[in-house]
Amino acid sequence: MNYRIYANKIYYLAYIAHILLLCYNITMKNNSLVLNILKKNPKGLTAYQILNRALKFKFVQPMTIYRALKDLTDQGLIHKTNKNKTFHLCNTSEHHEHNAVLAVCDDCGVAEELNTNLFSKVIKHVKSKKKFNFNNFNLEITTTCRECN
Repeated sequence: MNYRIYANKIYYLAYIAHILLLCYNITMKNNSLVLNILKKNPKGLTAYQILNRALKFKFVQPMTIYRALKDLTDQGLIHKTNKNKTFHLCNTSEHHEHNAVLAVCDDCGVAEELNTNLFSKVIKHVKSKKKFNFNNFNLEITTTCRECN
């Protein structure tokens, strides 16, 4: 029995596992960095504003920030506004698979996540000719905040 062949295979598998673990840790660190930046900026930030703040801590490429934002959005930890392309922390402490309803100020761009219970009840009764599924939705309401009134 040739133990050298088995030793080489075990070494190779350990090496692959080490590389995968490094990639996973890097991704988690980038996600944590972006999440912490957003926690310190309740008004929300664009991807490039997040990049500029991240560069104060470590060198990152724009694509790294976009990947982290996509991961965090897919996990439901952050939401993106269409009005001003800013990212905001999800303010629900429950499960993160929910319908997001954001109110965005037309003047200053501040956004707030609203309670979705009322909107979910109303949207369930919407009739659609194209038979859209309204179980999962994102809603953005543009208005004016109290500060700008």
